[in-house]
Amino acid sequence: MRRGNTMGLPEMSMVRNLTAVQFTRFMTSGRTTPALLNCEDDLGNPAGDWVVKLRGKVGPGGLLRELIGSRLASHFELVVPEPALVTLEKSMVDLILVADPSKGDVIERSIGLNFGSSELIGYIEWPIDFRIPETIWQTAVDIFAFDALIQNPDRRFKNPNLLVKGDSLVIFDHETAFSFLKTIFPSASPWVLSTEQYLTDHAFYRQLKSKEVDLMDFTARLKDLDDTAIDRILDEAPAEWNREEAQKISKHLRTIRDHAEEFGEEIRRFLV
Repeated sequence: MRRGNTMGLPEMSMVRNLTAVQFTRFMTSGRTTPALLNCEDDLGNPAGDWVVKLRGKVGPGGLLRELIGSRLASHFELVVPEPALVTLEKSMVDLILVADPSKGDVIERSIGLNFGSSELIGYIEWPIDFRIPETIWQTAVDIFAFDALIQNPDRRFKNPNLLVKGDSLVIFDHETAFSFLKTIFPSASPWVLSTEQYLTDHAFYRQLKSKEVDLMDFTARLKDLDDTAIDRILDEAPAEWNREEAQKISKHLRTIRDHAEEFGEEIRRFLV
């Protein structure tokens, strides 16, 4: 089974710019408590409901990592909610403050551009320790490899950040990816995974361990992640979303791409 790309969009379509026009509620699950906002597009057309990560909560760097993680996932044909840049205007902020004054500090610091994901209906959260069906086994392998590529420590056994409906597996929440950004001395060989012990707590690690995994397609797509593709993804991020981090992420991706075969072998070795 081949996966899709972003939900409802062809591969790597431009990220939409939306404006929040109605507040529904704050989400109750997850540590970042995103807001569910109804939005419209640049022409004033209704755009539906979006789960919006707020800059006042995750910071500009978190928004940057969310967008880059989502766009990279599409390159690897992993399914993600459609991403969007969502503008929160002062008038909208004032309305939200009336509805929920407790979020005042976060909301007031979120005026401007935030990261939105299309609301998905009919999906359920991946159950903890759920057996991977044969029909999505390869998708699980590729998700593990993808999280190793973006150094994502947050798709954990007890907090999978996965949605499932039938044979459709959706990944989300990438604001803590590219964890090398937090280290004082990042590795000069990021394709080597021996130090990435957070991967042992990955949602799929226990089931993939000691199994034969096929990384041919993933490795091919990694090799195809050329400089133009990387630049196109980075250029979609607003300049205010920490461009210094963006350049470090660009270097990270290019370095691993140039060692794609070695990276694939590292994943196999890690799962032995």
